[in-house]
Amino acid sequence: MDAAAHLLGPIVAISGSLRRDSINSAALRAAAAAAARHGVVVAIDDSMRALPFFSPDVEQFPPEEVRRFRETCRNAGGLLFAVPEYTFGIPGAFKNALDWLVGSGSLYQKPVALLHLASVGRGAHVREALAHVLRAHNAEVTHHLVPIATRDRDADGEIDETRIVGELWAVVAELAKRATAPRAA
Repeated sequence: MDAAAHLLGPIVAISGSLRRDSINSAALRAAAAAAARHGVVVAIDDSMRALPFFSPDVEQFPPEEVRRFRETCRNAGGLLFAVPEYTFGIPGAFKNALDWLVGSGSLYQKPVALLHLASVGRGAHVREALAHVLRAHNAEVTHHLVPIATRDRDADGEIDETRIVGELWAVVAELAKRATAPRAA
């Protein structure tokens, strides 16, 4: 992809699930592998696991892991999120990560692609909650429905079904294009 050479930074992919066998994490790995075949770098970041609980008392002078996370997001050309729905909303660890980013402006006018992997008719609450929260960040968000079923995963839990990998690549390609587009000042 020609636009890949002009990305300001890699596309950073973050799973909203802490589950080791998460379908969200598997989708991001499949998207990163597909992108690599096209010369686009998608860096999977799991530093959300190490973030302390958000506290406004330390937001101005946050711990090192928070500073690194903010910088990773700030330096990304775009962000790719895959977030499951828990109790009709955003999983706590992912919401905590987003809370740490508010004061830093790391997502301000940043291209963000949200992967929604739940089967049709599911996941509407997390889509709505994420749209609302990311609006507070002033991120440039697009939503992408790519339903993935258990049968779409191989014996190791990875996603290699051609149609789904193609859809994931299409999301990354569109995000890379948005990440290279000039931004309004």
